Amino acid sequence: MLAVQISAQEPTSYSIENDITYAYLNEFSYDTIADYNVSYVRDYIARPHDYRLDAPKPIRLSWTHEDGAEAQSIEIWEMIEAKDTIIFTIDKDTAEYDLYNMIPGKTYCYVIKSTKNDVTTVKASGQIAPTGMLRWIYAEGTWNVRDMGGWKGLGGHSIAYGKIFRGAQLTRPTSPYDVLLTESGIEAIRNAGIRAELDLRSSSQAHYSYASFAKKDANNKYDADFKNIATTSARMWKYDNDDSNIKAVQWVINELKAGKPVFYHCQNGADRTGTIGFLIGALLGMSEGDLAKDYELTTFCQDAAVKFDPDEKDFARLRNYEGKYGSIDNSSDKEDYMFAPLIDKLKGVSGPSIQRKIYDFFKNGKNGTKISEADLDWFIREMVDYAMVRNVSTDVDTDLSKNGYISMQLGQSLNLNPQLVPADATVQTMSFKSDNKNIAVVSDDGVITAVGQGNTKIRIQAGDGVTKVVQVIIPVVESVAPDSVEINGTYYKTTGVNKITDGSFEYRYFKDWKNAASTNMSKDYFDIKKYSENADSVYIESKTDGDGTSDGSIRAQWYVNKKKTFVFGYRVKSSKDTTIVSNENLKVMLTTTDAPDDDASTIILKAPSYDGNWTEIQYVFTASSTCLRILFTHLSENGANTCFDNFYLSELVVPSGFDAVKPISAAPDGVGEYYLNSHIRIVDGKKYLVR
Repeated sequence: MLAVQISAQEPTSYSIENDITYAYLNEFSYDTIADYNVSYVRDYIARPHDYRLDAPKPIRLSWTHEDGAEAQSIEIWEMIEAKDTIIFTIDKDTAEYDLYNMIPGKTYCYVIKSTKNDVTTVKASGQIAPTGMLRWIYAEGTWNVRDMGGWKGLGGHSIAYGKIFRGAQLTRPTSPYDVLLTESGIEAIRNAGIRAELDLRSSSQAHYSYASFAKKDANNKYDADFKNIATTSARMWKYDNDDSNIKAVQWVINELKAGKPVFYHCQNGADRTGTIGFLIGALLGMSEGDLAKDYELTTFCQDAAVKFDPDEKDFARLRNYEGKYGSIDNSSDKEDYMFAPLIDKLKGVSGPSIQRKIYDFFKNGKNGTKISEADLDWFIREMVDYAMVRNVSTDVDTDLSKNGYISMQLGQSLNLNPQLVPADATVQTMSFKSDNKNIAVVSDDGVITAVGQGNTKIRIQAGDGVTKVVQVIIPVVESVAPDSVEINGTYYKTTGVNKITDGSFEYRYFKDWKNAASTNMSKDYFDIKKYSENADSVYIESKTDGDGTSDGSIRAQWYVNKKKTFVFGYRVKSSKDTTIVSNENLKVMLTTTDAPDDDASTIILKAPSYDGNWTEIQYVFTASSTCLRILFTHLSENGANTCFDNFYLSELVVPSGFDAVKPISAAPDGVGEYYLNSHIRIVDGKKYLVR
């Protein structure tokens, strides 16, 4: 083997982009949808040139030719990755050679060898560093071939070269059925590392069952995979009409997972190929303008295409041409080929980015065909070294979440502890917003604090267009005091405000729905239930049995005017349809003394019998002290829980000398309002006691 010493000098840089396509990429930008007009593309095509516009600029190597040489060759390999050496056999009489299809950003070593009289000598060696972005692939026999790498994707990361390639057909669609690629073209495809072919043409056009560039291995099997997935009905505007595009991209992902770079194509690499290119590019985060440029680069291959198929003329289909929809030669093609209507379809005044919409299109699928998030995320990582934010998880106790919402109590704070999924997502930022700051506020690190009663939503905005919505309910237990109370056939007017202003209680002397152990009462002892899915108010349901000293009891305390008469009311029902006998599940105790634990002063108020329907309860009493306490106990028993709502406490209007708890002589029914004496009147048939 001939030992070669490669020069340690800096590698020589060579641009691989031809001047016209380079100018198109760098001089012009699509800033608005009005710019999607083929005239801009045609301006560049019209520039003078004496080379194929769909081919890269070659890297020309030259050396001193040895007279009488019997053979010459060039060996080239990647300097860092040390991949397999590619050997080009060249004409023995030449002193220069054009290298095509090198990857920008790589550094290559090369050696030029000459053999004479069975002695091989090195004529030249060195290092080369291709520059540029667009990587056209020159493969003799086909056209419009390019590497999808180089474009900027998610996070500004460049799409990887050498993994996905697009182009025109490799075999004729009609008789004679033969491979268009020459031997040189086949070697160019293989030297690019391509080992899988995806044919998007119809079955009548795609008649081969194996890759056009495949070779048989030692086991007599083809070393390149082949797949035909016809996408004739799924062009730009109609990309989501069926599931063929999803199947095509899934196959590309599967092949890449198997370590096989993919070449996909239709007939000219224009529309069907352009659609797949758009979907892949959008999924990887290419900008709208770059997606348009990538789509229209096909137009630069028209001269090469016409050599193989004279009927092929112009491919420019960004937008209507000269005011008419269709291709620029006014053929029958409609706007479904167009790029601009597709952008109109995908873009809205609001909503996720094009990238997110395409991601969701693949994730949600069509006709049951879809790509898993795991595959989509793997593909994005593989192609742009970018970890997509898939979701945001919250570290909320599941017992607090009921039917998709979190129940909190006034003044309570709760740390959502939001975490990105996956944890190593490239974009690590999150922001938080409350729809109604009068109900709940949220800090910059995801701590919710309940400041009012009602419903609101906390929105977590993460990277890559991911939004998580957490619905929060700070319960409002209805608390509406009636205008009057009926006692033994007589109606007593209420006066003043409802003393239970927020409809809820303090439990066991502790505020914020906590017990003596500082345990959240709604979590361990009470559930917050909604009347219906869209109800604004809630009721509470017990979860544990209670007794006179149970932490599961409900205890309320107020300071009132001594010797005044009050009505205390609520609604009660069972969580089951069975009837609960009086005092069996529910006991209500009244304490009207300044001594908080004076059991001798406790009065047992008889609880009613109740079933699964709401039952209105009212107690009327006169306060014997300025401290008033009410205690509910025995809240759950016999397999049923007790439910409460609409608590109220209000003072009654009782004239001097009258006892509110004793019956008053009946008065005749009537309609309208009649004064019977100074203390009794009839209003719409109801007897009221008034001052």
